[in-house]
Amino acid sequence: MKVTNAFAQLFAILAFLTLGSLMIIVSLHLLAFDDAILKVQEIYQSSWRSVQVGLVGITFIVLGLAFAKILVKAGRPNEVVIFQSEIGPMVVSSTTLGNAAVKAAKRFPLVKNVKVKVNIIGRNIEIKLRLVLWAGGHVPAILAELQQEVQQRVKRLLGAENQLLVICDVKGIDESSKELQGSGMVGK
Repeated sequence: MKVTNAFAQLFAILAFLTLGSLMIIVSLHLLAFDDAILKVQEIYQSSWRSVQVGLVGITFIVLGLAFAKILVKAGRPNEVVIFQSEIGPMVVSSTTLGNAAVKAAKRFPLVKNVKVKVNIIGRNIEIKLRLVLWAGGHVPAILAELQQEVQQRVKRLLGAENQLLVICDVKGIDESSKELQGSGMVGK
């Protein structure tokens, strides 16, 4: 579920609840029409009251976005890859694939930090590595070697019949002092 869909659903729910509550209040004569007009005029005439109502509105918007984010995260299905091996059907979760990719990346001493996102569509697997590297190495060579290592690890889990794409997204290069930087070596 996309964020926009979740936000639209949440907005629709809140809009219907608000309109329904307003109609009940009006139909039961809990709030007289003249009183409602006076309250709106009071908000328009007082700048302090306008600021209060604006802050409450912003709070509701922020809470709505927070609930939408929670709804989207909870709505994501547990993704798995199902394939036939020599011993029968196998099920491998996206978390397992991500953990294998992280372990492969941690073997490289020039990788400071790595985050993994796994997308599974049928038999196509996309592993996106978000990396922060230590300075001091030849980045294209490191990334090529890292991609190859991740592909080998994941292929050992899944076999050769699944399509695998490994994307390296370098988010930064840390130039802090580190003993390994001068070597430019990639560990295995």
